[in-house]
Parts: sequence; structure tokens; C-alpha cells
Amino acid sequence: MGIFGESHRSLKFSIITTVLNGLPYIRETVGSVLRQTHEDFEHLIIDAGSTDGTLETIVELAEADPRITALSKPGMQMYDAIFLGLDASKGQVLSWINADDLYPPWALARVAAHLNTSPDHRWVTGLPSAWDVNGCLTDVRPQASHPQRLIRQGWFHKDLLGFIQQESIFFSRSLFDQLSADDRQAITSKKLAGDYVLWKRLAQYDELHSIPSVLGGFRRHDSNRSVTGMEHYMQEVRGDGAVFLPPPITSLVRHIYWLYAASAARRAVT
Repeated sequence: MGIFGESHRSLKFSIITTVLNGLPYIRETVGSVLRQTHEDFEHLIIDAGSTDGTLETIVELAEADPRITALSKPGMQMYDAIFLGLDASKGQVLSWINADDLYPPWALARVAAHLNTSPDHRWVTGLPSAWDVNGCLTDVRPQASHPQRLIRQGWFHKDLLGFIQQESIFFSRSLFDQLSADDRQAITSKKLAGDYVLWKRLAQYDELHSIPSVLGGFRRHDSNRSVTGMEHYMQEVRGDGAVFLPPPITSLVRHIYWLYAASAARRAVT
């Protein structure tokens, strides 16, 4: 028996979304969850005090589908809200998707199938991908290697090996429960870079495994918070002890890593 029990077909997923004035995209994001071919999931949506009709929209969606829970927490910070949802959730596999990003319909089924054959894997990701403002998949990167030691040490950020894509991450409740009080404080103290800090802390306890499939994607648009707030994000990354190298060495290390990660992606699909 693996860490998820004997029957992986019955795996329940818990998906968390936090939102503040996300009316332009929230229906599409929730729709991408509702279109999952693996139907055993719950979607907890936490509104932080929207004034644009977002709260009314998610309440309407929750009334139409019992798998959706809408919560109103005005003023709550993003990572406090994410942990509120994760702590309240009931699934064996956990994830969160931002209120403007998207899952492909096969995401949960693909993760469940992988866990069926590799039940000892507690933390998985897919191939990094992106959607445009219209919800069209525009690019997929052949990246299927994230060495545990390098995650733990802080190599995965914009100015070195690139980000680990949050929208493609799924982890087990048993791994989440290993986070200490200090780990949780380090994560929730961040305004933007809590995901980067979370990956570093999870890497203390287990390895990140790659599935050679698109599992989720970052949606590019002009008002995306992670783009407009990148300078602040990177300040928080530096504050958590990220590794930085001199520019010539950075370019060489990044090039070697991307060759290795692409080779791992090719091997995974053959």
C-alpha cells in the first residue's frame, strides 16, 4: 500500500483559489476546474474583500455545484488565505490555482494516474506552460528535472534556474502536514513569494517528481500580479536566502541545467 492508500481511483483533490477583484477571469478559472475528467474534488474559493462582483459570482457558482465552497475573508492576505483553505480541505491531494490561471481538463486525472503507478510520490509537477489572455495554450517548456537539493538551497528563481510553476504543482496532505510552525510562518509572512518559500520548505522533506504533461498554466495578461509585482517578489526571494551567481556563471549554469532538464523531459515521454 502506498501513502495514498490502496485505491487511487478514489483520490480526492482539494483545490484552493484566493481572489480579490478577479471578475474578468474567475469564471474561466473555476470552469477549468469543473471540466476535470477526474470528478472527485473540492474547490475552496476565498474572497479577500472584492468590490467588483467577484464574491457574488463565486457564491453563485457554489450554489450551482456542491463541490465549490465560497468563503468571504475581507482583508486576509493571500498566503494566510491559502493556508486557511488547505487546513480546512478534506482531500488527499492538494493544490492551488490563482484566480486568472487555468487547468487543462485532464490535469487531475493525469496526476491520479501517476500516483496510481508511483504511490510513494508525494509532490509532483507538470511541464511548465502558459496561456494567453484569451485562454489559449501558447507555450510548453521541456523541463522535467528539479533537483531536491537545489530547490532546498534556493536556486529556482527568475535570476538563476527559473521559477517552479505553482499552477502545475500537486502535493499530498501527508507532505503538507510535515510543515513546521516555523515553515508556515516563513511562508505566510510573504506577500508575493510564499510559493517560492513553500517549495524550499517542502524540499526539506521530499523530492519533486515531474509528469511529462501540461497540468496547469500561468495566464499572461497586463494586470497579472506576479508580473506587476516582480520587483517586490524578488526582494522577498532574496530575503529568504536565495542563491545568486555572477552573470557569466549564471548563464553557463542555466544553460547546462536547461539542457539536462530538457533531456529528462525527452526521456520521460519515451
